[in-house]
Amino acid sequence: MVSSTTNYLWSLQDVLGQGATASVYKARHKRSGELVAVKVFNVLSYNRPHDVQMREFEMLRKLNHSNIVRLLAVEELPSRHKVLVMEFCSGGSLLNLLEEPENAFGLPETEFLTVLQCIVQGMNHLRENGVVHRDIKPGNILRQVGEDGKSVYKLTDFGAARELEDDEKFVSIYGTEEYLHPDMYERAVLRKHHQKTYGVSVDLWSIGVTLYHSATGSLPFTPFEGPRKNKPVMHKITREKPTHAIAGVQRVEGGPIEWSYHLPHSCQLSRGLKVLLVPVLAGIMEADQERCWVFDQFFTATTDILQRQPVHVFSLQQATAHSIYMHHYKTVMVFFEEVASQTGISIQQQHLMYLGHDLPLEGNMKVVNLPCTSPSQPLILLSNSAEASTGLFFRERKKHLLGVVHQYLRIVHLLHTHRQLLLQGYYTYM
Repeated sequence: MVSSTTNYLWSLQDVLGQGATASVYKARHKRSGELVAVKVFNVLSYNRPHDVQMREFEMLRKLNHSNIVRLLAVEELPSRHKVLVMEFCSGGSLLNLLEEPENAFGLPETEFLTVLQCIVQGMNHLRENGVVHRDIKPGNILRQVGEDGKSVYKLTDFGAARELEDDEKFVSIYGTEEYLHPDMYERAVLRKHHQKTYGVSVDLWSIGVTLYHSATGSLPFTPFEGPRKNKPVMHKITREKPTHAIAGVQRVEGGPIEWSYHLPHSCQLSRGLKVLLVPVLAGIMEADQERCWVFDQFFTATTDILQRQPVHVFSLQQATAHSIYMHHYKTVMVFFEEVASQTGISIQQQHLMYLGHDLPLEGNMKVVNLPCTSPSQPLILLSNSAEASTGLFFRERKKHLLGVVHQYLRIVHLLHTHRQLLLQGYYTYM
């Protein structure tokens, strides 16, 4: 039950992951004891053409980035079969994280933003090197947890990757069906032959499905019986998705598709982040390859999101917390306008307080001059007129019991936090 190369040793029971052509094991260096991951290829892999077999080695040697799993060495088994030795990521995969009950309705906002940043930076490195991955999914994004507890996510599994410039096309089929672009799905899963070719935008579709999955805990496109049990309807949903829609669900057998143009209330992202993220998802999950965003648009939009800083605001009468994502160089008037958009409280009716004191602000001031806020120490917003309560929402598709329990615990925690902020706000106001 043990296998080894010249420098590395592993147990065949320490499986980190398995695919169609290879298995990944946790291994150690024989002398130093350093933990690594080794990718061992199976017989099916060696039935592929030699240039396809060598592609992953060549890709990993070419790439060098903190958000891409690092190749440490290429060794051989006694059978002369190649073994890839790669850095070991202690946090498992993004898929493992999403399968934890507390993330059944998606990742917390700070963790999601980390995922977004790492995917954007890793994909930017791929495009700079003219590489298309062709199998982006949560299972191929590994998580490294630092000593400070913060996550770093890394793209892995470049067995399907190849060099491809923005204006080039390919015809070969790779990928995982839930994350496949509809054109590829039609040929690979439904076995329908067509003359379509594919470009780098197929990676954007997979990124969109991955980001939606990370934000909500669910796949965006789901037939009544599930993606793998009702493949024709799965293809119909993705193929016929209206422009600007980001999800489609069939809730009853043979029933209509319910299209969604926003992220569900149950996900853990703030309204401020949702508003910024939805146009990105709609732009990259576009079935028509000619209408889909290009990578430059994706990088511009996501960089704009990641460069913003949240200003935390608690609306006292509405008992609702908001995150207003702003560029530091924008004026306070733009901030007022965004507060009005999220709360429905007009600029003229907004009265802001901080740490128990009025916060006088001029519209021409810069956002960078606002006080430093946090969820527990936000700006307190009062309205000079009566406002309807926004309230908390919990009305989404069914989840397993533990996930629902964690969702209700999150709501209870929010209510407790809001209670503290309500008391703080009312004592200050009086």
